Amino acid sequence: MSSNFLHLQRYDAQLFRLGVLAERYFAEDPNTALLKLRQLGELLAQQTASRFGLALRIEETQQQLVQRLAFEQLLDREVAELFHELRRRGNKANHELMGDHASALKTLRFAWQIGRAHV
Repeated sequence: MSSNFLHLQRYDAQLFRLGVLAERYFAEDPNTALLKLRQLGELLAQQTASRFGLALRIEETQQQLVQRLAFEQLLDREVAELFHELRRRGNKANHELMGDHASALKTLRFAWQIGRAHV
């Protein structure tokens, strides 16, 4: 199977699966691709926190977690902004049923960049 997220396969099967699904849904349903990318971003942020020994807080939102990772200097500012873009675009896809091919393609690129920085 060819995927732009193949580098995640040996690191985490769920991350790889979410990336592959986002790519698969891109052509037919960019909205669903954005939802999968939002999920991928959430899991990546959680794993990043765990890798550095930060406890996950049940009440903490994705936005708060990424802000905490950036505050603790565990994420570069640019990577934190990519996480925020995944979250914002995924939220629009979920709550406003938004999501076109241009947005999905750009978000796929953001997720790929985050994934490369993560592993």
